[in-house]
Amino acid sequence: METTKKLIFPVEEYRGRLAKLHDYMRESGVDVYLVFSPENIFYLTGHQTFGIQNYHCCIVPLDRDPIIVLRFLESFNSHYFSWLTDIEIYDDHEIPAEVTARTIHKYHLQESRIATDDSSLFFPPKNKDLLQQALGKSLLSVSGLVEKCRAVKTPRELEFMRKAGKYTDIGVAAAIEGIYAGFTENDAAAAAYDTMTRAGSEYYQLQPIITSGWRSGIPHTTFQRRTFEPGDPVIIELTGTYHRYVAPIMRTAVVGRPSAKVQHMYDVCEEALAAVLDGIQAGKTSGEVDMLARRIIEKAGYLDNWRKRTGYSVGCSFPPDWGEGHIASLRYQDDTVLEEGMVFHIPIAFRDYGIAGVGISETVIVTKDGCEQLGSATRELVSR
Repeated sequence: METTKKLIFPVEEYRGRLAKLHDYMRESGVDVYLVFSPENIFYLTGHQTFGIQNYHCCIVPLDRDPIIVLRFLESFNSHYFSWLTDIEIYDDHEIPAEVTARTIHKYHLQESRIATDDSSLFFPPKNKDLLQQALGKSLLSVSGLVEKCRAVKTPRELEFMRKAGKYTDIGVAAAIEGIYAGFTENDAAAAAYDTMTRAGSEYYQLQPIITSGWRSGIPHTTFQRRTFEPGDPVIIELTGTYHRYVAPIMRTAVVGRPSAKVQHMYDVCEEALAAVLDGIQAGKTSGEVDMLARRIIEKAGYLDNWRKRTGYSVGCSFPPDWGEGHIASLRYQDDTVLEEGMVFHIPIAFRDYGIAGVGISETVIVTKDGCEQLGSATRELVSR
């Protein structure tokens, strides 16, 4: 099959990422690393698909370019969008783990020290059992090597996230315009989705989050046909997507005038977020940054209305989530040292559980002396 590659990064950038992974593999005593996460495969190779539920395996040896094993229908995505040339396929009647084992033998890698990323949601224990049976050997379990490479973003990745941030701003503005008494959460969600998509944003890792009234007081609720009523707080949280890179943002609007409790909760959220934005910088630990918000929240008496981390890493992602908190999180007593080029979404949100909720966030790039904000939407509590 002859194709013209449609790469979003130049090959030298992919090779630079691969070189970093090889260094971590050597440190871990690994000769061949089997990668299953769609984000990790995309990061290393450029291969992407919305069919992420299908088995994908990227075989990464130390002494040659990676080989990807995937379903026949997915192979065309790899021919066009990855820089790889060695693409091995399986058909739907075959067992993917057995095809992976055959591929390992085909490339004479079976005697190597082979490790699997067992932390991947896309590599269940059953698949590891099948793979070990087919190879006739035990495999090492080494997790998180690609994630170490992904923690600090390259200049091209950061540029993609800046573009995603522009889509995000457009979506937030559209959602706010869709909030009126008598309209529904779905109206606001549809306005955000339509506007971002028409502007150029791709399919979403997580649909726009719009939750209102008493439902805004329940964490992780989203649009479900509820009609906006006077006094309702409305939490808006969404991201635009550019080449799978994100820049999420959270804002709050109120239908009419906010209650005194809603206004106070929002004021504290705003203060806590401002403290983080003022204090975050390379060299600080995740725990130190978390405390910037935690002290203010605890002093205001809202710790039980919060009870979570201050922020989490974001970058490239596929459904069902835009976050990469498993790479880095701004959380209590975490000793991870922040580096220039890390990117964090910092959502400060309180819930008066089952009554009302408010929230505000920014996505920022960590710099030597502070941070660069990717969003530009007003942080005011907007009245509609």
